Amino acid sequence: MSIITIANGKGGVGKSTIAINLAGALSLKVKVFLVDADPQGTVSDWFGNRQGESPDLFSGKNLQITSIPWSAAELTANLVNQAKKFTFTIIDCGPANDKVTRTAFALSNFAIIPITPSPYDIHSARKTIDMIHEGQHTAGIKIRPYLLISRKVVGTTLGSEAREALGVFDVPILKTEICQRVALCEAGIVGQTIHEYAPGSQAVAEFESLEKEVLQWQKQNLVR
Repeated sequence: MSIITIANGKGGVGKSTIAINLAGALSLKVKVFLVDADPQGTVSDWFGNRQGESPDLFSGKNLQITSIPWSAAELTANLVNQAKKFTFTIIDCGPANDKVTRTAFALSNFAIIPITPSPYDIHSARKTIDMIHEGQHTAGIKIRPYLLISRKVVGTTLGSEAREALGVFDVPILKTEICQRVALCEAGIVGQTIHEYAPGSQAVAEFESLEKEVLQWQKQNLVR
């Protein structure tokens, strides 16, 4: 099993969109548990919208989702035992470097830190990265962080500029870049993953690329 936390203390960087659609992509191949750990309940709201649609529309039968946000205490009490039932568990954290995020980091194998290609957002990610490094050095947590360029505007050079700027953090940067696309927003409104809503789209190709990178972690994790 592998547990992945999606986190960034900055709001509006696409954490929930990435958590939902990465979980959806992975669930087409393996069993996935998607945990809402954001008090704002974005994943839970998406799940509620999903339940309101016809279940015949959906293909991700390997995907289990929490119906309400979990607290730090619920993560501590339930996560590890639940995660044993799945190949991947993905935790969507809220826009705060709080106790829930710290707990998720302590329980996870990997972290994805989405960052939009903006100087302000790149700077704001430092607190989340510092939180991970502090946990590694003082509490011995084993999490491995990765940066992900998110909400890139299609047709701009901001992604390459951001990739260069992110080098100051000494954290691996995923090759995949997730662009800002209308279809991702529309899929969220109706409770679908992008694979269900717009199969064959460029957004699907981006999440399939992210899925391949994550599956590679799993292979590396199993042989260590």
